[in-house]
Amino acid sequence: MSQRSLKLKVIGLVERINELLDFVNMTLPTLSHETRVWSKFSKWSSQLQSIHSAISEALNTLLPQLENALSLSLENKEAFLTVLFQPSTRNLFLEIDTHFKEQGHYVLSPEVMKHLSSLSDIAKIIALVGDAVIDMAVLHYLWSPLIDDVGVITQQRAEVVSNENMARLCDEWRLFEHRIHFDPPTATKSETDHIKGTLVEGVYGLIYIEHDLESVMNSLIHLYKGVNI
Repeated sequence: MSQRSLKLKVIGLVERINELLDFVNMTLPTLSHETRVWSKFSKWSSQLQSIHSAISEALNTLLPQLENALSLSLENKEAFLTVLFQPSTRNLFLEIDTHFKEQGHYVLSPEVMKHLSSLSDIAKIIALVGDAVIDMAVLHYLWSPLIDDVGVITQQRAEVVSNENMARLCDEWRLFEHRIHFDPPTATKSETDHIKGTLVEGVYGLIYIEHDLESVMNSLIHLYKGVNI
């Protein structure tokens, strides 16, 4: 059985966000102020503008810095942006989709709206890939054929992939501050470290999807810097 390459669907994310923002901003002045509909559109405008700004910052600042640190390119810019989307963005797109259904008119197709509301789920899948390839790459790096070394390998692997070490790298790469979200700043340290670890896994998932396992192995030097192995 031949190996299947992993493909990510592209919808023109930046363009779709801009289309929604334009639609909301064009509609808002036509609505009566202080009505429920006006409040809803006003909130959408603010949230879409926030996403638009976060996307611009991620593409213009974060991505070049990350590519420089990794010494490789991430060509699928949409996939990179998707990794940054958090679950708190889901309701925005679901609410807009519901409005389209009620009005019987879609600015964007139902398929595209479904994709937008699923961005954080897609990000989790990419991170799941990253989690798996990090484990494989670390085992390759630590491998020893001596059975007596099993305990050492297990301990060292745990140190490399620990929440603390992943969070350290996330901070180094500035991923957490560039995530796309509407979350209040109330997460505990353990919750924050989990989010940071997932962001790092997402980046390594992208490296594997766009490049290969060897590229992941070479890039793990950034994780090894945080532990004594």
